[in-house]
Amino acid sequence: MTATKKDDLYQEALEQHDVKLDRRLSLDQLQDQVNRLQQAKDNPKAERKAPVPKRVKNVITGNIFEYNELFAGNPDLQVIEWETDDGDN
Repeated sequence: MTATKKDDLYQEALEQHDVKLDRRLSLDQLQDQVNRLQQAKDNPKAERKAPVPKRVKNVITGNIFEYNELFAGNPDLQVIEWETDDGDN
C-alpha cells in the first residue's frame, strides 16, 4: 500500500509535533493545520505569569490584610485585590 500526501502529512505532524490529525479532512485543511503547528512551534506565545494576590479577606471574621505566600490554599481567604504587572499597586 502506498502512502498518500495525507498520510505523509499525518505522519509528519505526529513525528514533529506529537499531534494526531483528523485524516477525514481534506488535503488543504491538513496542510493548513501542519503549517499552523509549525508557526506555533517557531513563534511560541509568551506565557503569562500567574496572578499574585495583594490583599485578602477572611470570609469568617471579615478581617482584611496583606497577602503572604503562607496563606496559599487557605479556603477561608478571599482575594479582594490582585497585584498588577507593573507593581504600582
